[in-house]
Amino acid sequence: MSSSRRRLAVVLATLSCLALVLGCSLPGRVLGELPASPPAPELPEAEGSPPADDTPAPDPMVVTHQGAAFNVYSLEGALVETRPAEGLAYARPNTAQVVGESIYYVGSTGSSLGGVVRRVTSAGVETLEFTFAEAQTSLTFAVSDDDRRIAWTHSSFGAAGVSSQLWMADLDGGNSQMIMESDPADSLPEHFALEAMRWMDDGDLIYAWQATGIGGYILYFGWSSLYRYSPTDGVSIPLVPATEDGSLPCWYGLSPDGGYAVTGCGPDGIGERELATGTDTAFPVLPDQGQQGAAAYSPSGARLAYAIARGNPEDEGGQVLMRLRRGEAPAAIASQSPGYFERILWADEDRMVVGYFLSEGGYVDLLNVDGTRSPIGDGALIGLIRPVAAPSPG
Repeated sequence: MSSSRRRLAVVLATLSCLALVLGCSLPGRVLGELPASPPAPELPEAEGSPPADDTPAPDPMVVTHQGAAFNVYSLEGALVETRPAEGLAYARPNTAQVVGESIYYVGSTGSSLGGVVRRVTSAGVETLEFTFAEAQTSLTFAVSDDDRRIAWTHSSFGAAGVSSQLWMADLDGGNSQMIMESDPADSLPEHFALEAMRWMDDGDLIYAWQATGIGGYILYFGWSSLYRYSPTDGVSIPLVPATEDGSLPCWYGLSPDGGYAVTGCGPDGIGERELATGTDTAFPVLPDQGQQGAAAYSPSGARLAYAIARGNPEDEGGQVLMRLRRGEAPAAIASQSPGYFERILWADEDRMVVGYFLSEGGYVDLLNVDGTRSPIGDGALIGLIRPVAAPSPG
């Protein structure tokens, strides 16, 4: 599959029937360096970091998708186990997720449309039948971090545009209810669909009205808007509302407390918005920054990492940038050429797991905040399994 065609599937394959198939046998990685990357900054303690605990949490394990399987790696790069990924052609946020020690994904039948959410553990595969979507219907979902609730959307094209519904239920299918649906009479463009994004710690759900059918050489997945729904009182409030003239999918991340969001929607590259005030802070545009995205906050919310890329399909190159605290400029801590970084997940306050693509497929590395980097495994980065710590004796 050519490099340019692979990028077409990166953006909202939801309703455009684009798919990506990664080969099962990938050649070894290439760790390339872009010239003149700034040195890693001195690292003070992160603001808001929790106090030290005498019992360290177990290291997370890394889940990648490759062919018909999920690979589970240790941070040191040992392959711990494989799990089946039947029916998953291309994984992106809200079609594949790791919660606790479970992997969830949309299993479809030969395309990016239709299917059902499946839960894969070391013990086997469970199908969440109540999420089933018919052929030619897209399915997205988000499972809560406590593994108790799921939200999902069904969206399909018709003569009047996109018909879309947002549902929620307990993980066993109980208390199922539709909480929102599209209205042909509303002011949103016809190509907007509902998409479940993420559950908050207080039980609220973040969802989006999402632009669909976008193609081209677009490297980073994003959302077109951000809304917060409270199941307790049934009220939905806009954090970043969708606009009548059509919002691009350029919101890349939300802080753990929901107070800040990372945006690339303006003309000045990437930046951060304080949602309560609407105040935007733009980050400097660096050389080789043709595109940007993949933003992720550290567990405390103090540190922020994101990726930039050259934006040239014939000469790809990417960097990871990190901002230590608000008010400081981000600095590059890793570079990759050829290829580009496409996803960042924080293992803890000082370590990140980064996924990147070369022309032949995906790879995953461990990246420390001081810029040191080591390989973990092959495949597209899906998430982190966080084992439960063993209870202290006595």
